[in-house]
Formats: sequence, C-alpha cells, structure tokens
Amino acid sequence: MVRFYTLSVIAFWLVSCSSPAPHPATKTAPDTLHIVASRLFESRTYEDFLEPLASPDVIHWHDASELTPGELSDVLGSAHGVLMTGGADIHPARYGQASDTARCGTIDIERDQIESALLHAVDSLRLPCLGICRGLQFMNVHNGGTLHAHLPDVLGTNAHRAGTEGNFRDTLHTVIAGSNAEFLGIETETTSEVISHHHQGINQLGTGLEAWVYASDSLIEGIRRKDHMEFPFYVGVQWHPERSPKNQRLVESIGLHFMEALRQHLPPQPSLIP
Repeated sequence: MVRFYTLSVIAFWLVSCSSPAPHPATKTAPDTLHIVASRLFESRTYEDFLEPLASPDVIHWHDASELTPGELSDVLGSAHGVLMTGGADIHPARYGQASDTARCGTIDIERDQIESALLHAVDSLRLPCLGICRGLQFMNVHNGGTLHAHLPDVLGTNAHRAGTEGNFRDTLHTVIAGSNAEFLGIETETTSEVISHHHQGINQLGTGLEAWVYASDSLIEGIRRKDHMEFPFYVGVQWHPERSPKNQRLVESIGLHFMEALRQHLPPQPSLIP
C-alpha cells in the first residue's frame, strides 16, 4: 500500500509537469466504508441503523469478536472507523474496583481484551470511533475513568433499565444536550427521547474526555475527546440510537456525523498499527 501510494504520487507529479491539470474526478460509484465493530449480533440493529445513513455509500462490516489478533491487525490497516457496541459488563478491575464484581452482571473478559486492542488502534491511527452503551463505558475506562458498578445503589432507582423482562428492560427516557454539542449542529438543551438499557454508568470522567449530553438525573450520557483536531470523531453515547424512536436530533445525527467522519478519514498506513 505504501509503495503504490509513493509511485502514484511520483506519476502524478510527472504528468502535472508536462500536461494541463485534469478536471476533478466525478464520483461515479458508491464508496465502501470499512467499519470494525467490537461485536455484532443476529438482530442486526447496528447495521440496520447505520447502513441507510451511509447511503449512497455502502458499509463493509468486520466483526472483531470473530477475528484472530493477526486478522484484526490486518483489518485495522484498511479500516475507516471503529464501532464499539453494547454488551456485557466490563471487569471492574480495569477501573480499580476489582471487589465490585459482585455488583456486576455478566462479565466478558475476552471482549475487554478485544476492545482494549481496538481503542489502542484508535489512539494510534486516529480512527473515527463511535461507542454505544458499553462502548461509551469502555471508552471512558480506557482513558482512566471509572464507572458506577450498579446505578441503583447511587441513584436509588433503576431508572436507566426500568422496563419489564418482556421488553428486555429497555427504558425510554430524556437526554439533554450540553453547551458543547455544536459539533452535531445541535443547540444547548436540545432533548430527545431515547432507549437505554444499562445498570452501570460513568462515575469519574476519563482523562482528555468531556461530557456533552446528560440525563435528567445528571448522569453523563455522552462523551467525546477534548482534542477535536487529533480526534475529529471520538464520541460515545450511553443510549441506543439504533433502538431509539426515529427522527430525533440526538438519534440520526449521531450516525450521520459518524458516516461523514469515515468518509473524511484516509486509510491508515499498516506500519502504524500498534
């Protein structure tokens, strides 16, 4: 890939010195956007949410949980972005609270390892990254932040996972944009009704991160990197936009801006993979 790029640059330089500059190329076919997801599911909720928002471009999905370390490294070498999906609890030892395992639900140590590798690649390659639910939590922990191991112990209510067993405890509630949500073109105090399903949440915010969305009980519901130049799209949301009611400012805009970040990201050089 490096050799091809170098020869292409030389060829372009030689042509440009001897002939008039060509007209800009016109896009004639959809682009393929390569997304590495930490884990995908049979329900296809993430695919069904993002694929229409990518149109007319198409998404090629790579499920990191089904790849060997070598395969994952190769895939990241040509990826346009990373999607950190929802799932089991993070082992609390990762945020210095190993004794809290009793307050956790199912813990997936193998997935912790996979997502740690993904975020190290995001750090090195500056890949656009979207984290959803557990994804937001792992992004926070990866950057030195901590979690509340069981929100009902802190809030006195299970408000973020209050639904019935029949609907998998999905909960509809309000999230509120802060003053720094302008990167999505959203004004301060914009609200949306979204679906949440979690019993853990951010306690201490990770280094280099900032909150940009909150729940009505003040729980942090959205994070991003403070360094917007190095990390143009490093965004986590605690809710599930892929399962939330449609046509809301804090639902589709998340996916649309992620797609735009993928289009603007040049495939990284393989030599930079950690």
